[in-house]
Amino acid sequence: MKRGLYTVSILLIGLSIGFVLSFGAVGEKRMTIEDSLAFRQVGGPQISPDGKWVSYTVSEWDRKENRRVSHIWLVSSEGGRSVKLTNGERGESSPQWSPDGTRIAFLANRDKGTQIWVIPAFGGEAEKLTTEENGVQSFGWSQDGRQIAFVTRDEPPNKAEIEKRKKDKFDTIKVDDNLVYSHLWKINVETKEKKRLTEGEFSVSNVQWSPDGRNIAFVMSKAGLQESIWTDISEDRNTDIYLISSDGGKPVQLTTSPAADTSPRWSPDGRWLAYVSNTKSDDWAAKNDLLVIAPAGGTPRNLTGSHFESVGPGIQWASDGSALYFSSGVGVYTDIFQVTSSGGKVTRITSGNRNYGAFDIGGSGPARITFTVNDSQTPDDVWIAELNKFETAKKITWVNPEINDYALAETVVMKWKGPDNFDIEGLLVKPLGYEAGKKYPLILMIHGGPYGRFANTFNSRAQIFAANGYAVLMPNPRGSTGYGHDFTVANLGDWGGRDFKDIMAGVDSVIAKGIADSDKLVVMGGSYGGFMTFWTVSQTDRFKAAIGHAAISDWYSFHGQSDIPGLMEYGFKGQPWSVPQNYRKYSPMTYVSQVKTPLMITHGERDMRVNIQQSEQYYRSLKKRGVKVVFLRYPREGHGIQEPNHVIDLVGRQLEWFDSHLGIRREKPAETKAAASTGSTQ
Repeated sequence: MKRGLYTVSILLIGLSIGFVLSFGAVGEKRMTIEDSLAFRQVGGPQISPDGKWVSYTVSEWDRKENRRVSHIWLVSSEGGRSVKLTNGERGESSPQWSPDGTRIAFLANRDKGTQIWVIPAFGGEAEKLTTEENGVQSFGWSQDGRQIAFVTRDEPPNKAEIEKRKKDKFDTIKVDDNLVYSHLWKINVETKEKKRLTEGEFSVSNVQWSPDGRNIAFVMSKAGLQESIWTDISEDRNTDIYLISSDGGKPVQLTTSPAADTSPRWSPDGRWLAYVSNTKSDDWAAKNDLLVIAPAGGTPRNLTGSHFESVGPGIQWASDGSALYFSSGVGVYTDIFQVTSSGGKVTRITSGNRNYGAFDIGGSGPARITFTVNDSQTPDDVWIAELNKFETAKKITWVNPEINDYALAETVVMKWKGPDNFDIEGLLVKPLGYEAGKKYPLILMIHGGPYGRFANTFNSRAQIFAANGYAVLMPNPRGSTGYGHDFTVANLGDWGGRDFKDIMAGVDSVIAKGIADSDKLVVMGGSYGGFMTFWTVSQTDRFKAAIGHAAISDWYSFHGQSDIPGLMEYGFKGQPWSVPQNYRKYSPMTYVSQVKTPLMITHGERDMRVNIQQSEQYYRSLKKRGVKVVFLRYPREGHGIQEPNHVIDLVGRQLEWFDSHLGIRREKPAETKAAASTGSTQ
């Protein structure tokens, strides 16, 4: 989540006055949902200490087990054949090189929960390092490579009593009681002797050893978990950075911002700690800045106050401590930026209209930066460049060579005017085989958040819709990120007001260009985009069909059901009992009597962000009114649909729903027919 509700992950680019063209690939195959699931996902590149190797993870679809599994790979920093380092049945994640480059530690669940394992970097068997009852959440090497600090969740203090009560069926749950927290430990890599370093009613995350090994920085949160529910029941937006001796002792508070201080990173000489922070705990759209502070305390220095957008969490120091690097969204793209550690001008170091993801800086000799990058036509791969010579960037992995077999739709960036002459940018993917002058059915796709955005990333889901003859419009209305803080807060107190009009102006723009058929419009979205879908069909009957996933139908009740009630208090300028009119005014339930559009509702049964009751009440109301409505509940799923078989089912039903209400008939593959026939709706 970035500053708000879940952001739908279908991201592309679009068209208009002054546009960037991105032409389709030369292959002939039309992409299916099964094809898209078969694409491998790349993440977490890290340079070895000597700069000669890069480790990274590759996630693949395990069809038999109905899940995605991640493994660790190595590739020479000069390029060449990649080597698969791990192959556990349940996968591995979070690889970290030892400081001497001889070993890689990682997280894996191979026998008893997620534990730290260590493997020789160039061949050999992995050895399990930890045996924590509740598994390991995160970890970090000490600079001498002898120890690893890690975070694990405590056992409840009265675990035996809780287990006995469960057994005897006297297992009443008292809400907000019996909280457990996650704490900091260290373990000797050779002897496996371990020591607890923190204790108390707080949780630890993001552990970072100082270069001299004497101290550990971490983020402290007052959030706890309830044993019987296992959800975060406290909304802590005031996290701080603390220091503790690596031998233990009382933690010392370093930062005091009233909002979230996160992502501490030591300078190479240990004289400074960089971190990401904002100063407004009640501002869910607040800009995050990059600050530095001395370990002894004092007044922090803001290095990015002049930068127009938020700093991402993955900050890195140059090896000589002269500069810091971070990623930031800029419109529909994501770039990597540099700022000197003494302050000064923020400079973009990446080039081209692309999306740069996770990155790492290191290596001996000339410093290098490795990163993942994609665009609308190419999935993520790992690249590497000399840090101060980005023109030397070269691709060192080819994880999805089969992409060249597919015909990919053209995508273009689009701009238009919203209310008050407001400049709005959006993304459009044209139907595969688009012909100028021909009008096509249009899917309006609305992103989540509201503090999210659509970015110019490779997205197979959009290509599936395009392969089936749809144009897809993905607007970034006011309230989106990537356009500066003033733009992000421009819909404050007006969710569903002018941002809705921004979106509809985009639809009108695509129609005016002769691309979209005004009689064949459909709409979809998830989370806040799901709310906006429910809202859209309550405000207009222009759309022939709609699909809302994990959607909010009633803001008043949602305040008490969600894990982020503060977001509503910010967005509607008060609590529901103090400004009930604001919550009612923008709730789709208030206008449910006006809905005529056929609606498909989808929701994960274990969604803790948007409770499934939000969908249930909208479904029941429409059902009572005789509106055509289908409700699909996905067992085991949370806020997003993750299980591959569920994804196949969902996308197939989405296409069928839109096709049926637009009068589109097409022959379905046999396996899709079989899957559809086994499902059920309520």
